[in-house]
Amino acid sequence: MAGTARKSGTGWVYTVSHRAALARERVWVHAVSVGETLAIIPLIERLLAEKPEARVLVTSTTPTGAEQVRQKLGDRVDWDWVPFDTPGAVRRFFAHWHPTLGVLVETEIWPNLVTHAAARGVPMVLLNARLSKRSARGYARVAGLTRPTLACLSAVAAQGRADARRLRALGVNPDVLAVTGNLKFAIDTDALQQANERERSALAPGLAGRPVWLAASTHPGEEEWVLKAFSALKKERADAFLMLAPRHPDRVASVLALPELHQYQVVLHSAFKAAHTASDNTAQRAVGQGLCDQDDVLLVDTLGHLDALTGCADLVFVGGSLVPHGGHNPLEAAAWRLPILTGGHVFNFSGIYRDLINMGAAIEVDGSTLPAVLLSCLGKHADAAQMKAMGARAGEYQSAQGNVLERQWAVLTAHLP
Repeated sequence: MAGTARKSGTGWVYTVSHRAALARERVWVHAVSVGETLAIIPLIERLLAEKPEARVLVTSTTPTGAEQVRQKLGDRVDWDWVPFDTPGAVRRFFAHWHPTLGVLVETEIWPNLVTHAAARGVPMVLLNARLSKRSARGYARVAGLTRPTLACLSAVAAQGRADARRLRALGVNPDVLAVTGNLKFAIDTDALQQANERERSALAPGLAGRPVWLAASTHPGEEEWVLKAFSALKKERADAFLMLAPRHPDRVASVLALPELHQYQVVLHSAFKAAHTASDNTAQRAVGQGLCDQDDVLLVDTLGHLDALTGCADLVFVGGSLVPHGGHNPLEAAAWRLPILTGGHVFNFSGIYRDLINMGAAIEVDGSTLPAVLLSCLGKHADAAQMKAMGARAGEYQSAQGNVLERQWAVLTAHLP
């Protein structure tokens, strides 16, 4: 890693190191946070394998995104914080790193970054581009800034036709715009299976034969609903087990403090990585000891393991959807051929959830209906065959769009140095 940052009263302050290797072409990829980073990593892996002569720089906006870069890519890439979108910061960033191609991911439209790149003759490509109706309305309000910025993009790979239509209306040149699908469909199932086997080995035998519910990527205000529903399930299935994964692990302390959690035996996922002692209601575990029958909840306080842990579940609720956050990616659950529960606030993935619900692979709930729906899925009267069929439909949906990686790779390679 080559860059540094410090937290100030106004946010993260970007500084650069004194090393800027200029001997090779440099491809710069900016992925804001966790979701964007995980989506683009398959393309970065392919780039590293097929273009070893090129250096790759990855920039992040959030510490959690930076941690994913470290975990998944290590020292095979250079890394830095993205500069603030001011003329001076952008100018210093380009002068230091000298990228020959810039790749933005999803909804990253930064006027100074894009226009400065154009002025330096650096092509900028927007991959996995998405633009919701709400975001489009916001950009349209500053059309005088948005339109010339988007006109500078050398290529845009839109997730869907609606995204492409909105981007074109805002100023993207139709000649550089393609609809390629969503990179989040590009899941390496072989690697996922291997990672899951490691997780199962660490957790065994405590999960054997138990109904396991995963509440993934939850936000404040959702854990209480999840635990209320889990309490209803425990009354019917005393051996039921919950894997609770807050979207941001730094919230673990506040989740542990929830009164609804105090009735359960809780163990932290990090306890399987190192000996760990936490609060009174949190089990102490030595490395490799595994879960026991008395454990009720696994609180996922680590980054980078949720995709593999998903394969240990029988049913998945995807968070950020009971509260107006916009939802999170359900495709990892679909890749594991699991039935999916979601709240109604899913504007970030509206098309995907609409498809999954319409084909009977997902069920929409709210806080008040979640307990009853959970019982219908995992309770003592649950229809196992119906749940299996739901999961199979989810898996078929995910796998049917698996060639998205090839389509977006074609857009990228057309502009590689």
